[in-house]
Amino acid sequence: MYDLLIRHARIIDGTGGPAFNGDIGIVDNRIVAIRSFLSEEAHAVIDAGGLVVAPGFVDAHTHDDLAALRRFTVLPKVHQGVTSVVIGNCGFGMAPIVPERMQAVKDYAAPILGEDEQSWNWRTMSAFLQTLNATPLGQNVAVLLAHGTLRVAVMGFEQRAATEQEIIAQEALIEEAMQAGVVGMSLGLAYVPGGYTPTAELIRLARIVGRYRGVITAHMRNEGDELLASTNELLTIAEQGEVAMHISHLKITGRKNWGHIQAALDLISDARARGLDVTVDVYPYSAGSTTITQLLPPWLKEGGVSNMLKQLAEAGVQRRVRQDFSRSLPGWDNPVYANGWERMYLSSVQLEKHKPLEGMNFVQASEQLGMSPEETLFQLVLEEKGQATLIMFTMDERDVDKVVQAPFSMIGSDGIPILSGRPHPRLYGTFPRFIERYVRTLKSLSLEQAIYKTTAYPCERFGFRDRGIVADGKIADLVIFDLATISDKATYDNPQVYPDGIKAVLVGGQTVVLDDAVGQAHRPGGQLITPIRDSEIGGSKDDRA
Repeated sequence: MYDLLIRHARIIDGTGGPAFNGDIGIVDNRIVAIRSFLSEEAHAVIDAGGLVVAPGFVDAHTHDDLAALRRFTVLPKVHQGVTSVVIGNCGFGMAPIVPERMQAVKDYAAPILGEDEQSWNWRTMSAFLQTLNATPLGQNVAVLLAHGTLRVAVMGFEQRAATEQEIIAQEALIEEAMQAGVVGMSLGLAYVPGGYTPTAELIRLARIVGRYRGVITAHMRNEGDELLASTNELLTIAEQGEVAMHISHLKITGRKNWGHIQAALDLISDARARGLDVTVDVYPYSAGSTTITQLLPPWLKEGGVSNMLKQLAEAGVQRRVRQDFSRSLPGWDNPVYANGWERMYLSSVQLEKHKPLEGMNFVQASEQLGMSPEETLFQLVLEEKGQATLIMFTMDERDVDKVVQAPFSMIGSDGIPILSGRPHPRLYGTFPRFIERYVRTLKSLSLEQAIYKTTAYPCERFGFRDRGIVADGKIADLVIFDLATISDKATYDNPQVYPDGIKAVLVGGQTVVLDDAVGQAHRPGGQLITPIRDSEIGGSKDDRA
């Protein structure tokens, strides 16, 4: 007898192969039978009624680190069919932490991961993974070691190259993390302190990841005027570090750069042709989201958030920042100069008195407050202590389309899991929007191609073994949806809305969503996904799930 039987399914198995019709039998957390008709009885039956049954979507780029520890499921994700997430991206993470720098790391990460009053006591990545493994998970979670957090643990927020001793200390922590079970290491080179790190130092660290057959994911230094140079830096790290490279949320920003993403895609294609293992992820929106402090120049952020706030309160520092806003500085992807204040919108703030400003751009907010956009920014950063987020309209949708359609791209929401204010709608709608736009509307991808980009391909990239494909013996992470109606309903004005067209979501054989209702499973079906490696460095790579 099956625990669950799915009848009358139009199965897209995730491999890119053609759809076929059939029934799916599930026992415990695994698929045990796929046939045109299954006659055995089952404890529960879902009649798919000819709807699509596919592997659960894999969100290749998330910031769900703290969210995974706080609740056994992240509702905006499961409601759009996401069953697995990759955390620790863009250099932001929760381990390793040294006690004397714990608060500095929490302040630095709060706008991305969320605020947390509890202590972060994970001195090693192994300790963090043990905590995560003991937490009931509503989704499968794979973890990246965050380079920014790693560097702070060893040398704080200092704007300099690491000494040889500091590099050796970082290498030891990377080795510990790789042995503990992370899938790789993330770089946040547009952020502090990642942006302070020279390329040669990154190559040294990447070699440790490569020896364990892990992957480097990277938010590059500059996604605007210096996109090609930044892309070339990552390809150099991949080649000289002998490591797989995954470029995070590939895009081109700044209005004068629109229409030129193909040059970066060509660089990546050429690198792949000569044997480098390079992939990218992308979110299907023309706006991004980040912290309010990203509008400030990097020199101001040396020493961490507290030092930044102390400096910014000084009139002389504010005058210097104003001057920097009006020009393009080497090594700084200046969003104000490249895009204008009118394209920067306040997404989420902490203080009640600033709540009416949520959803306004800086021109509108400054008019509301009776001050200049620069003065508005300074006031908000100081009073909010840097804990506010933005939505920035910096891209052209035609460039986004090119990245989505590239054969080496997969989908990552990059959603910031802050459930107040007006979060970017990608937190609620990325995967339905991707299918609706590129399969149903533009018809630039077949359904089979789209499902591959959201399932088997990211599983291959991050080393998930028994997931991402609908097949006998695979874990039953599944999504059932109506291709005719699947659509995102989240908008920039009203972002916290679940999508249409998702009938059911299963995680590890447990029905977590059925007909828009969240199921009360006997146990959460999610697992911590960690690679199994031989005792020797560079051994085999599978996952325990």
